[in-house]
Amino acid sequence: MFFRKLLGRRAKEPKELQEPERGTMLISGFDTADIEPLTADFEKKHKLRLPDQYRRFLLKYNGGETPNTVFAIGGVSSDLRALYGLGGADPRYCFHRRQLSSFLKDGMLPIGENAWGDTVALKVSGQGAGGVYFLYHDRPGNFLPLTADFAAFTAQCASRPLGHIRTVEERAAALQSRGKPVTPELTAMWEQEITHLQSLHQETVEF
Repeated sequence: MFFRKLLGRRAKEPKELQEPERGTMLISGFDTADIEPLTADFEKKHKLRLPDQYRRFLLKYNGGETPNTVFAIGGVSSDLRALYGLGGADPRYCFHRRQLSSFLKDGMLPIGENAWGDTVALKVSGQGAGGVYFLYHDRPGNFLPLTADFAAFTAQCASRPLGHIRTVEERAAALQSRGKPVTPELTAMWEQEITHLQSLHQETVEF
């Protein structure tokens, strides 16, 4: 079954990874204010030229969150939590918080991540520049090829709309039905998560 299981040690899937209808990739893009000069400065700082497809994507969306998004390419099956951005991007997914030097020495740029802390990377120099790769967090340097370019990668990603976001009351009832307590800390965490999810605006990835 498509997306039924992740590779070996990925067997315990979070519920949001339940198999979706295969469809287009959706994204909730980050703030694109000043994205053109920010992109130019980023390229200058790191002495690189972003592949054209990815550069168009970055200029349009500045990365973004990709909830309920999965892909299965070759031997790699994974969720995709977010694609990184610049400037006004969510701080959790901003390039300036990434350790880029260890990637760039291999001609790679980390551009996104999954829920497990694994990395989606873009080849930015050398043979095969423009290709997209996958790196498990506990297998440094072992980049697994996914697609020849960024557009092909996004075409292989499948997303489900967020749809109904469960309320605090619904979550509490589900937990209590299993005989587990609902703590104030848990309630506060749910409220924060709900507010964040309600702020997302998914749209089809086109660039």
